Amino acid sequence: MKRGLFLVAVLTAFSCSTQGYYCHSKLNLVTYNVGVFGKYETDSSPLVASALTCLKADLVSLNELDSCNRRHDTYQIETLSRKLGGWDFHFASAFPYADGAYGNGVVSRAPVQKRWTLSLPKGEGAEPRSVAVVETKQCIFASVHLDHRSAEAQLEQVRILCRWFEEHFAASRKPVFLCGDMNALPESATIAALKEHWTLLSPTDFTFPSRNPVKCIDYIFSLTSAREVEVLRSGVARTVPIGFGGEQGGTLDLSRASDHLPVFIEIKW
Repeated sequence: MKRGLFLVAVLTAFSCSTQGYYCHSKLNLVTYNVGVFGKYETDSSPLVASALTCLKADLVSLNELDSCNRRHDTYQIETLSRKLGGWDFHFASAFPYADGAYGNGVVSRAPVQKRWTLSLPKGEGAEPRSVAVVETKQCIFASVHLDHRSAEAQLEQVRILCRWFEEHFAASRKPVFLCGDMNALPESATIAALKEHWTLLSPTDFTFPSRNPVKCIDYIFSLTSAREVEVLRSGVARTVPIGFGGEQGGTLDLSRASDHLPVFIEIKW
């Protein structure tokens, strides 16, 4: 009997390992508009890195990143990656800016297997946008920052990105996540359009501005036609407990890290 049970356990473990994903997986996801690390500090990337460490993030969507331009002459996503201990990353330029670039990105604790950059048109809005998409062993994860001036531009951007994700990842055996600053309220037509294809996982607590938040514009979704997930916990972080280094027991105030607050969820499937 014992030998039979052992054989069943071994075969089950082997079956799971050969399917390309874990039998039981958990992830901590964060979306954070970091405001080029320069809204209230000269360089808030150390604060952001500390916050992500405290939140035990596995994958992070980052909005408003500079890349080697006159405003910031560093590759900001690579700088943050180093502060996190050498995480993998992908930067998606939205448009050239000041002899460099500006856009969105993803940092991942696990190695990135594939990378995509989806360009979104300016339309009636202020500027073109981008979607940074990565695939890891466990999931597909994307970061987007929708137009901030025009609802019509937002809806066109949503239409394009929804079509792309359905074409590429409908019925995916991995969960598919879309995160970012949508510049739209929960009751808006933009969020309603997203909900036709995506399931909202994050709460609608206020995320902006960080010092006195009055509205929710930052979200985490999962693609409804792909693998389903369960939310274990979620929230908007205004402070995080510091549990490492010489400052154990204190708290980190995130109101000066950016003009947005980070949104986090823990999920399993």
